[in-house]
Amino acid sequence: MSATSTLHVQCPECDLLIPITTQTRSATSTCDHLVIVVEPDFTDIWAHAWTHGDP
Repeated sequence: MSATSTLHVQCPECDLLIPITTQTRSATSTCDHLVIVVEPDFTDIWAHAWTHGDP
């Protein structure tokens, strides 16, 4: 099982919403626990952070 979704975070400096693409990988279960692996892609966040420069 694999799925792609998008989450958003708000920049505290300029209030812009920045997308975070996530990839959900196979879910497994053991006993009474369900394990889901979510891999975020922080590329857009890093690119946006560089637009603000050094403090």
